This record gives sequence, C-alpha cells and structure tokens, in this order.
Amino acid sequence: MQKIKQIFCSVLLISVSLSTGCTAISRKVAIEKVHLKTAIELRRKLDEWTEQLHSHDPTIRSSAAVSLLGLNLLNAQEPLVRILKDDKEREDVQISVIKAFGFTRDDRATDVLINLLDNDSVAIQTATAETLGELKTKNSIQLMSAALLDPRRSLNAKIWLAKALGNTNDRDAVEPLIKMLAMDDRGLREAAKKSLEKITKLTSSNDAAWWNEWWLLNKAKTREQWLEDIVLKQEENAKQLESKIAQMKLEVAQKSIKLLEIRPDKTDPKPLIDAIKSEYPEVRIFAAKELVKIEDPLVIDVLINAISDKEEEVRIVVVQALGEIGDERAVSPLIYTLNDESMVVSEKAAKALGQLGKKEAVGALISALSRNTNLSSVCSLVEALGQIGDMKAVEPLIAFLTHKEPKIRECTAASLGKLRDARAVEPLIAVLSDEQERVRWYAADSLGKIGDPVCVESLVKLLSDTSARVRESAVTALGQIGNQQAIESLIKALQDIDKRVAEQAAESLVNIKKMNFDTLDAVATTFYTNKDYKRAIALLERQIAEYARQPELQEKISQAKIKLAKTLSAIKDWPKALGLYEEMAKRFPSDDSLKSELVQCLKEMKQYDRALEWFSTWIKETPKNSHLCWQGRLDITRTLFEQGKLENVKNLIDGLYSEDPNFGGETFKSQFQELEEKCTEGLAKSDRLSKISRVQQTP
Repeated sequence: MQKIKQIFCSVLLISVSLSTGCTAISRKVAIEKVHLKTAIELRRKLDEWTEQLHSHDPTIRSSAAVSLLGLNLLNAQEPLVRILKDDKEREDVQISVIKAFGFTRDDRATDVLINLLDNDSVAIQTATAETLGELKTKNSIQLMSAALLDPRRSLNAKIWLAKALGNTNDRDAVEPLIKMLAMDDRGLREAAKKSLEKITKLTSSNDAAWWNEWWLLNKAKTREQWLEDIVLKQEENAKQLESKIAQMKLEVAQKSIKLLEIRPDKTDPKPLIDAIKSEYPEVRIFAAKELVKIEDPLVIDVLINAISDKEEEVRIVVVQALGEIGDERAVSPLIYTLNDESMVVSEKAAKALGQLGKKEAVGALISALSRNTNLSSVCSLVEALGQIGDMKAVEPLIAFLTHKEPKIRECTAASLGKLRDARAVEPLIAVLSDEQERVRWYAADSLGKIGDPVCVESLVKLLSDTSARVRESAVTALGQIGNQQAIESLIKALQDIDKRVAEQAAESLVNIKKMNFDTLDAVATTFYTNKDYKRAIALLERQIAEYARQPELQEKISQAKIKLAKTLSAIKDWPKALGLYEEMAKRFPSDDSLKSELVQCLKEMKQYDRALEWFSTWIKETPKNSHLCWQGRLDITRTLFEQGKLENVKNLIDGLYSEDPNFGGETFKSQFQELEEKCTEGLAKSDRLSKISRVQQTP
C-alpha cells in the first residue's frame, strides 16, 4: 500500500511539472504577441505624427512635434531634426518644431538650433532664441556658451545667443556674457549687459572691468548663496517696481481729479457718479467729497452704494458725507456699517448717525455700546447718543460714568449734559470728585446744562478745585442755574487768582436772566468797584429797563440812572452820560454834585454854551447856589481865553456884566476884570499886527 502511494505521488509531481512548463511557454508567447502589437501601434503613431508635422493647422503641428519628443526615441526625433536642417522646409513647420523643443525642454537638438540663428528668416531666428532660452539645461547652456565664445560664429548669432543665455537665468552663463562686454560691437555689448542684469538682478551701467571684479567676488559662492542673493535682488526690484506702479497710479488718479476739478458744470452729479466707481481710491474719495456739495436725490443712493467700498479710506469719506448731507435714507445703511470690519469706519458711522439725529438709530447704538470694548468706538457711540438726545439713552449712559477709562467717563459726562435729564444729576454730582480733571470739568458743565438747583452746593465746593479749568466750568454751570446761592458764589469767584475763571464768573453773572432789583444793583456795584465798567453798564441798563414801570422803585431807578451816568463817564461815553445827568439834574435840582458832574460832562464835550445856559437856569432857580455857577462861568471864560478865543471871551464877559455888574461878588469880579484887561490887550495887539500886515501887502 505504501509503495502504491509513493508511485501516485510521483505521477502527480510529474503531471504538475508538465503543466507548469506548458504555462510558461504560453505566457512568453502571449508577451511577444503584445510587444508586436505595441510596436505596430507605435509605428503607426510615428508615421501619423510625422505626417501631421506638415499640417496647415499650427495646433496639429505643435501637438505632433510635442508627441514625437515625448517618446524620447531617436527614430522619433529624427524627422524633427530633418525638418530643422532642411533649407527648403516650410517656415511655419520649422517654427512649430522649434517651439516644441522649447515646450518640452528637450536639449538634444541644441546644436542644430544654434545653427538656425543664422537663418535668413527673422521669425525663425526669434523662435530659436526663445527656445534656447527656455531649455535651461546644463548641456544647452554649455553649448550656447561655447558658441558665443566661438570666433567663427556670426555677430548676429552671438547677439541672439546673448539674449537666450539671459533668459536662462543661470549663473553658468555669467562668465561668457562678461567676456562679450569687451567686444567691439555695441549691439553685442548691450545684449550681454541686459542679460547679465536679468540673471544677476543687478541694475548697472558699468563696464566689463566692473563686471569682472564683481564676478571674482561672487563666482565662488555656493548655489544656495547665489540663489539667496538673487531672491534678495528680486525682492528689492519688486519693491521698486511696486513703488513705480503706485506712483504711476497716483499720477493717473491726480490727473483724473484735476479733470473733475475743472468740470464745466459743478451742479451736474454725473461725472462724480462715474468717478466714484473709478479703480483709483483717490478718485473715489474726491468724488464722495464733491458729491456732498450737490443737492440732487441721486447723490444719496450713490453714496449708500459706495458705503461697502473695499477701501477703508473711501468708506470713511462716504460715511462722513452721508452724515453731512443728513438724509434719513442713510440711517439704515449707517446702522449696518456700525459692524464694519474697520474700527475707524464703524466709529465714523456712529458719528454720522449722531449728526443725523434720528431716534431710529438709538437702539442700534445702545446695542453696539453694550458689546463694544474699544475705547475710541465707545466714545463715538456715547457722543452719538448724546447728539440724538433720546431719553432712552440716559440709563445706559449713566452706567458708563464709572467706566475704568477716563476718556469714556469724560465723553459720558458730556453726553448726559446734552440729554438734560434729571436722572443724571446725582450720578454727575458723584463724579465731580473724579480724579481726572476733564471728567470733573465735563460733569460740572453738564450739571449746568441740566440746571437743577440741587447741585449748586456741590458746584460751589468745586470753586476751590485745584484746576482752573474745572473752576471755570463750575462758574459757567452756576451762571446757568442762576439762583441766589449761585450768584453769591459767582461774586466771590470774581476774585479768583486765575483771570479766565474770574472773567467767566463775570460773564456768567451778566448772562443770568432772572435777578431781582437789589441783586442786579449789588452785582453792578461790584463790577463798578472792580472797574469792570462795561459789564456794570450792561446790568444797570437792564435794571432800569426791567423795573422802570414799577412805581415803588422809582427812587431806586433814579439812583441807578445816576450810577449809570457815572459809569458811562468812567468810559468817557459823554453823550449818553450827558442825557442821564440832565435828566437827573432836573429831578434833583438841589443836588450840587449832580450839577458839577453835568457841567464836567459838557466841558469834556466842549459844549460851553450849553453849560452857560444851565448856569443861568440854576442861578434863577436857586440863587443861594450862585457861587457854584459863577465859579463854573469863570472856569469856562478862562478855558476860552487859553484857547485864544478873545472875541468870545470879551462877548461873554460883556454879557455877564449886563447880568450882574458885580460878577457874583468881589472874588469873581477881580478875576473877570483881569481876564477882560488881558483880552483887551490881546485884541489891540492883534489889531496892530493886522494893520502892519496890510501895509506891507500894499504895492
């Protein structure tokens, strides 16, 4: 049994071996069949592509040439080389083949291509040079360099080779190109120099010696160092190019703006509407600014469309323009712009909404305020809410009076003043003790605008603040409130060591609308004592005008008029003072001081005749006061004598003599007689001189 098993196994192994051998033979046969089929297909393709090289369709020619080179077979390249070498071949076919070598960067025909640089066709020369520059292989660069240095090569070919080497951007081309700088031909030198500049990214007008020296310093660099230098140069050149482009764009924009400036019809919005779509931001900015000046319904729509401009500066100007125009159609777009990616634009949008003053924006501004943390943005939102003046903003704003940022507390205090709501009084009083001067200053200012008397005591305390500006704000606020306590504090503040504070206190007192008679009198007297005559006059005139019709105050009104006359005299406003003095002299005929001041006023105005009339009247009315009148007459006579008015003096004395030969008494009589004698002598002397003059003038 065991032997039978062994025989069976042996037969089985033999069977398997025979089967395996047969399979291997079959596989080999199959592979050979595939290779044969592939070779046939390849041969068919070679023939097809070779035939297509002469197609009249340039796309088919190029595709065929590229396909042949893609096979990387010698027999595939041969038809291409034959075409390049055939002088009778069609030019367009040759150019397609030349370009195919460049497209595939196949350098196997480099020597053939170099020879084509001497072709009679400029088109072929150009295509060849471009292809040589595109190859960029070590082999092609070596062959081109050798050809460039070959004295047997034509000048024209060398110029093309120099250009082609420049297009390779390869450092191996530098040395042969430098050698060309020493050649006699200017065209070749220029081509070599431009290629060197292209490869090295250097801009130079230097000669061969400079380039040789530079090459000695740089040729030992590693390829990495060389590439690093090139990158740096490219970056530098790119920056210069960007700068030039920017300058050119700016020049174009400036010229466009100039044309817009001299446009014939400044009321026509169309040129500006077109300009706001310009590719130059400067032009769009100019257009937006100019559109503000034109009253046309189209302007708003154009600006609203421009509110989403890609340039931040343009959006800023557009938003500002919408705020200036003040059209309510801009409210919704501006609310949307509160969420602009640019913080500056969103701030300008808030300010524009404040300018528009529409209550529809209040909710959006409060919402933006609650989620914004940027200092400048918060201030813009706070200021906008203050400008709009909606009472919904009071409570949200009060919360910001205690903000950690002083600038925000300051803006909030100012905005609450614009709202003028009593709810803000206590919070504003609380920040009168803020550590920051400007916060105290604006808080006081806002309390004045609200005008609640409950804050007067706190403002009075602020008059001792170390900051003059805060004290100045406090006196302004006290003036706006204007109750008795405020007035008394302002009178004290007139003595403040800082002139601005004292001046503002005075101005605040003058501007208080409601003051009783006695208060007006006290303040006016204070101004007079301080020699602040103009303000004293203003208050006295106001006092007289407001209370003139109250019978019980007539005596006090008369005294106020006397004070006013004296104050007007102090500033030498003699005409106004005279009117009051004459009125009061009639009312108080026994008041000698009034008479003296009236006469003094007339003397200052040189109204001697009118003064003499008053003297005559007073002597008749009150003979007991004749001494005062005769003294006044004597003073006027002397004044006229000193002025050389001798005839007037003589006539005056004659008139007085006819009234009273005793001239009011012996004291005055002797003085009048002395003046009369001097006057007579003077007139006689004048008469003699006149006669002598007439005699001398007689022929």
